[in-house]
Amino acid sequence: MKKLILSLLLVTAFLTNNSYANGGFCSILEKVCQQKNINLDEFSNFFQDVGVNLTKATDLSIYTNIYKWFSTPYRYGGSGTKGIDCSNYVFKLMTEASCSDSYATSQQLANLTEYVDKEELKEGDLVFFNVHGGRISHVGVYLQDGKFTHSCSSKGVTVSSLDDPYWSQRYCRAGRIIKQ
Repeated sequence: MKKLILSLLLVTAFLTNNSYANGGFCSILEKVCQQKNINLDEFSNFFQDVGVNLTKATDLSIYTNIYKWFSTPYRYGGSGTKGIDCSNYVFKLMTEASCSDSYATSQQLANLTEYVDKEELKEGDLVFFNVHGGRISHVGVYLQDGKFTHSCSSKGVTVSSLDDPYWSQRYCRAGRIIKQ
């Protein structure tokens, strides 16, 4: 659990201190796509299709990981490309540790965060939902403009809107990883 907390803290610190929107965005995007062996046009078109403006990104690596995982099927307890659940997906996005054996439930991840008003959400904040009744049972990572990424049972890894009736009715809260 200490490894999980440390990893999430480091990623949060990185997310809050970097911004690609301040210049050189295209060259940085090109470089990131080359490093990750991703087709730049397909990558840009993909995020345009899901309604995410990459020029607002503060951490392009999270977006390359979303692109890598997109459409991976949902599997309860899953942690690989054959199937992944919401909390494992979030953990992998936040740590970039695709081979990590650490795991935390949605509720455990919520316990690692401090409350954030919905209107104050920032890229990388966690959003929590109650999909089973009574408690937090689903988690995603906030991107921008009401969009978040998550792994859900009906679509696998996807990008959704907090304004979608299904998600807005089940929204519990948002949280930012607590810095120690």
